[in-house]
Amino acid sequence: MVHAWVLVVGLNVWVSTVVALATGANGDAFPLWGTYRPQVYLGMRPRIANSMLSGLAYYGTRSVSDVKHWRHTTQDDDGVRYYRWTHHDGKCFGSQEIIDDALNYKIETSFVHWGGSPSSDHPRNWAIRVQGTVLDDDVAAAISLMYYVGQETADAELSIEQEDGQVVVRGRHPALEPFTLRFGKDHQETHYSGMHVPVDQVWRAKEPILGMLTNRVQTLSSQRSQQGETLTPAQLLQLPDISDPDSTLLTLQRSFTGNFTLDIFFNSEPNESHLESEQLTELIRSRREAYENQFREKFPLDEFSEEDKKAARELTAQIVGGVGYYAGSSLVDRRRINDAQLVLHEPQKAQPTREPPSELLTATPSRSFFPRGFYWDEGFHLMHIATWDADLALQLFSSWTSQIDQDGWVAREQILGAEARSRVPEEFQVQFPQFANPPTLIMGLEAYFAEQQPDSLQSGVSGVAGQVPFIQANESSQIDLASLYEPWRRHYEWFRRTQQGQIQQWDRAATSKREGYRWRGRSLKHVLTSGLDDYPRAEKPHVGELHLDLLAWMGGFARAMHDFAQRLGLEEDVHTYKRHYDAICANIYDLHWSEEQQMFCDASVDDDDESYFECHPGYVTLFPFLMELLQPDAVALGKTLDMLQDPDQLWSPYGLRSLSHKHPLYGTDEDYWRGAVWIPLNYLALRALRRYAQQAGPYQNRAEELYMALRRNVVRVVLDEYKRTGYTWEQYDPVTGVGRRNRPFSGWTSMVVPIMAERFP
Repeated sequence: MVHAWVLVVGLNVWVSTVVALATGANGDAFPLWGTYRPQVYLGMRPRIANSMLSGLAYYGTRSVSDVKHWRHTTQDDDGVRYYRWTHHDGKCFGSQEIIDDALNYKIETSFVHWGGSPSSDHPRNWAIRVQGTVLDDDVAAAISLMYYVGQETADAELSIEQEDGQVVVRGRHPALEPFTLRFGKDHQETHYSGMHVPVDQVWRAKEPILGMLTNRVQTLSSQRSQQGETLTPAQLLQLPDISDPDSTLLTLQRSFTGNFTLDIFFNSEPNESHLESEQLTELIRSRREAYENQFREKFPLDEFSEEDKKAARELTAQIVGGVGYYAGSSLVDRRRINDAQLVLHEPQKAQPTREPPSELLTATPSRSFFPRGFYWDEGFHLMHIATWDADLALQLFSSWTSQIDQDGWVAREQILGAEARSRVPEEFQVQFPQFANPPTLIMGLEAYFAEQQPDSLQSGVSGVAGQVPFIQANESSQIDLASLYEPWRRHYEWFRRTQQGQIQQWDRAATSKREGYRWRGRSLKHVLTSGLDDYPRAEKPHVGELHLDLLAWMGGFARAMHDFAQRLGLEEDVHTYKRHYDAICANIYDLHWSEEQQMFCDASVDDDDESYFECHPGYVTLFPFLMELLQPDAVALGKTLDMLQDPDQLWSPYGLRSLSHKHPLYGTDEDYWRGAVWIPLNYLALRALRRYAQQAGPYQNRAEELYMALRRNVVRVVLDEYKRTGYTWEQYDPVTGVGRRNRPFSGWTSMVVPIMAERFP
């Protein structure tokens, strides 16, 4: 067995493990406002539901038709060559670059937090700088930039005032300090508008503003035409300098030709001195330097070129910069189903109800295509983020923990509120309490534990006897790990209860009559809940199916919960998880090893009610290896490595294929998980190879050689495509290495950075 089990003996009392985070006045570890709207090119908001939001929008003004190049929400087909964070610390600073060929601009956006209250170091103010550099000096370049502030509730107030010749936005909200927002002082004229938009629609911003501008262009064009006057495109597309008394969406505007700089200052303490542009320049410089120094410390990459190091630094910024805050209701179909029978997933027949509002702070897979929380992706996100900033990873993990309901279920897609739903096809909006997803989130907690240094561990003593470590950082606030444990124990039991498979019903011989699992929510051709969507399964769905990958996931889950309970000194639970783990390791062979095929396989039931193996060599076959459930000297490990390194099966110059090249379904139909190279599964393979290479056994040297070769291939495919296209991709072609499907996919594809740094918690 790869993982050594150490049982805590003699701990007869409950001892809480406490994690303390550096916090501000409101008990939060990080600034209240942040770039928590990854679905727009640049948007700031507080982590408070029904409060305020803000964002940047811009368009060209070389001609009136340039307004069609309106930039607001992140898109992958709007003529922008690429957009990406180059620096982002997850707290107080970030820089982004947008290469906009259609408008002939390179646009750089930076934000910084600054200042604090007398009682705290918590930064309460922020500033943004938007710089534009013309890409081709021989081509005209003219642009208009807007920054808007919207209120999400009628309890808030917004107004526009003139102060010392400047246009200033003032805002109030019961949960926020009064604030002002203004543009920096320069010789450019500021225009504005204030519109009444339903408070639950202010996130749309573009539609009401563009609608108003369109009407204005039509009216002005008609008037000036009659008068024989001509207005420039910038004048036609200018805000009207009018604000409704009951405005809920306020917008400031400046227009430029050629290169430009626009500074935006937000001050939540209006009586304090304001930041000026010269100070902002120095803040950006120092924060950028601090980010680069921290990256070098967290991710040593001495073996790589400066270009590769820069790419890795940017990919880390992009996963951290993709963190979003979402609040609102979700759609859930809570009808009970007869689990004793096979129930195929038919989303068109869903009967959802709207759930009570909730909130989530989460990393996101893709700013353009998946700007929301995904359970199965988030575990990989947290493993990367934990190395960068363990406290941030724990905060995200804690936020996800709050989504676990009393039954132990958490929705696999977190589609909270109208803005989040607007980016999701209707057939995927409804969630089902019987459906799971690979339990990767717990790997985020494992990564957090792995980042705790020995010198941060102290002894916590409780009761008559017994000591366990706790982690101390700051006395002002604490996240109590013991309070997280109970929801996770409930979630673990939910998996065991709702995804249980049938063993005895089909006379299957197994060490444990309990440890077999089946994904609920499958359809004829897909098992979306497995995360592997169109990966081949039994052609004819059956209630007696047993899914190898889910059993392996549950082995990893049991091991992680064992570690969690052990850290808390919960001796009885420690033994329970160990018993589950041992039974799973036995049943992996009893239920899923095919002697004939010499591989691990799914199991199903034929028309004669006989159990049989359903073998499809690919990622599913690898799962006992990926989860490190095999002994270092196991024959099955050798057979798995044979398949892994076979160029006719899984090995490619660009990473491991998701399905064997020999398989009849390789590359067919939608070809999602039927051959493409996926970075997170290659990460798991590399982690397993590295650990097997560190243990004595007949495959030790082979595992090391495969590790080195696979790591080289995976790193190169991601970095080479990043250099070529400016993006990371959802998947990579196993024949050409070309990035495929959605981009930027800076969520789990960014796992290439821990791979480069050999960080495998």
